[in-house]
Amino acid sequence: MGDAAEELEPSVVRALLPYLAESVMVVQRDWTVSVDLTPPEGLLGYGPATGTHPFSFMHPDDVERVALYAQQAMESEPGWQGSLDVRLQRRGGDYGQFHVLFHNRLDDPLLAGIVVASRPIETEGTSGPLVASFGVELVGDHLPVGLVLLPESGEALYANSIACELLDVSVQDLKQGILPTTIASVDRAEILAIIARLRARPGRESFDCTVTATEPRLLSATFVSRADVGSHGDVRVVIITLEDVTHRLAREQHLEHRANHDSLTGLPNRAWLLDHLHARLDAQETVLLAFVDLDGFKPVNDRLGHAAGDRVLAACAAGLASALLPGERVARVGGDEFVVVAAADADADQLRHRLRASIEELGVARHELVGASVGIACSSPGDQPWDLLGRADAAMYHDKRHRQ
Repeated sequence: MGDAAEELEPSVVRALLPYLAESVMVVQRDWTVSVDLTPPEGLLGYGPATGTHPFSFMHPDDVERVALYAQQAMESEPGWQGSLDVRLQRRGGDYGQFHVLFHNRLDDPLLAGIVVASRPIETEGTSGPLVASFGVELVGDHLPVGLVLLPESGEALYANSIACELLDVSVQDLKQGILPTTIASVDRAEILAIIARLRARPGRESFDCTVTATEPRLLSATFVSRADVGSHGDVRVVIITLEDVTHRLAREQHLEHRANHDSLTGLPNRAWLLDHLHARLDAQETVLLAFVDLDGFKPVNDRLGHAAGDRVLAACAAGLASALLPGERVARVGGDEFVVVAAADADADQLRHRLRASIEELGVARHELVGASVGIACSSPGDQPWDLLGRADAAMYHDKRHRQ
């Protein structure tokens, strides 16, 4: 009786295959499929997957996530089980959502692999088949960023709760139009242009926009559209992800200010000055540079200490800053050295007198006998910042020797 059952079993199994509603396959350590128990056409319409790589049917955006999970299955103890949802491409080119179970049976001498059971997830729902095929209802509200889906035409198809919070609108309001009214008017035209371009052809673009909500915020938006295989290049959906970068931008601005400014005086530093000069010289601007060195400052440090010296430096920096005309900038480039950038049409003698007076007329400078030597240089075609700084520095030493 047992022998007869064993002889009948293969034919019975073949007869039952068309009635299967899922696929059960065995994946080997090299990621190939050794066995696929599936309906004759397979769940995807390609037939059995034996000998293929399971990732060849997977949505590109899901491959990394599933690969990490599958590797966990391979490294787990025999008997381990797990599951996840993934998008697989059917023969017609569209993607369906499937629930996949993993069973570690590497210890089984007959199976010797990971048993993978897959079944389709029903896609009926209030959001429509397109949303379901992307699986967003399953994960959308668990994402750490805002997510909005726009179909090939018309208003928003789906938005998760974070997107509504970031845009300061309800789901119902968002579906009334492509763009909510909370987006700053200055950004609206560019966003609409991006959406139009990505609906016309697959692509990826990014844009930062301002939301004029109860608490204004800056959002970083990434727009992605793609054409699925079999769609003849037609875009089915534009995916928009939103991230609040308000605080990150503020922190970046703070770090940039720290990197480019002197902590003692608050003035721009040498790094800022070099960047500033590079930009103006590359634009072929003619620049007048004044190199300012404090005379008599070292004795202050030696006699009164560095704390007193820092107070004198800060006062001199403030004096120089207060003496600047519109368009002029001053930077601290060394211990007691400053550089003023002025327009080419400035009068060099007047600039020298104005800067020297801004130091020597300070009460603390008069009390500590601190003065200033000033060297002036004008840029020439082909100059690099250090060329101009070198000539201004040499002129400053000439002025210092002349005044002694």
